[in-house]
Amino acid sequence: MTRLMGRTFAGLVAGALVLGMGSGASAADFKIRAASHFNENTAIGFGMKAFKRLAEEKSGGRVEVELFLNAELGNEREAAEMVRNGAIEMTSTGLSGVGLYVSGLDVLELPYLYKDADALVRITDALLPHMQKMLNDKGFQSVGFIYAGPRHTNSVKPLRAFADFKNLKLRVPESPLYVGMARAMGASPTPVAFTEVYTSLQTGIVEAMEGDADTIYKQRFYEVAKYVTLTGHIYYAQYVVFNRKYFDGLPNDIQDILMEVGAETGKLQAQENKRQVQLSLDALKKEGVELIELPDAELQKFRDAMAEFNDQHAKSRGEGPFKIFQEAMKLTGR
Repeated sequence: MTRLMGRTFAGLVAGALVLGMGSGASAADFKIRAASHFNENTAIGFGMKAFKRLAEEKSGGRVEVELFLNAELGNEREAAEMVRNGAIEMTSTGLSGVGLYVSGLDVLELPYLYKDADALVRITDALLPHMQKMLNDKGFQSVGFIYAGPRHTNSVKPLRAFADFKNLKLRVPESPLYVGMARAMGASPTPVAFTEVYTSLQTGIVEAMEGDADTIYKQRFYEVAKYVTLTGHIYYAQYVVFNRKYFDGLPNDIQDILMEVGAETGKLQAQENKRQVQLSLDALKKEGVELIELPDAELQKFRDAMAEFNDQHAKSRGEGPFKIFQEAMKLTGR
């Protein structure tokens, strides 16, 4: 979809939402329309539902959150555009959404940056204040994170070594980081919208995609790609963002409640993500998917290839993002 078409789509959705606001009475003082391209059964969907429940409870009913999941309002990029333009108030979004407006965010999603999921939560929470200014400058306000990962490689053919990634048609999100990462692996990066991944694997447009186990299972990508190589290359956080103008216009007590809800949602969802990752790996195995564990020597080849890429990519983002990357490295103990 071109940028012009994306704006047209966002405009049509905005008009439909405005018309729809008149139907149905609501006792809430503040209504938040929140979108995600993930479905309700994923760990990210769990996080969106938890945010809704907590916001409504902690505000005593003054806040109502209406959820639009499973790309009901469009893909990740379109949802971020609608938030920025004020067509909706909130979305959970990553590099294929808000990252298209705030390029420096991707320094916290670099491959093999975090040892594990706990390190991801600890480090992103510590660095959110540094990221907030970049978000604010582009019209967004973050209230916290929803977590995912580790990301693995789901493919139509077995990938048992670093060398097997050579020239692999690998679906990646519409993000310079993921395109660069794929190239550093030796693969041929193929940006495809999330909603088109299944058919792209099915028709051979791509030979593999990379994502977390929960997504691979819940989106049923394993039906057309029977191998999952446990590369564990990225742990990542989706930003829970509001339109900044809308957020700044809320009463201070409601702002404080939403910030509190964002932090609490992140803690609850991080634990749910761990649980769902293991359940999804077990479920994939039951579905006949081959889970390929790489020897340490092969995994080290990925880490070595990414170390140089990470440094170069972070530097390319400018002095501010590079300093954030360096701080993240310190917090990891490196």
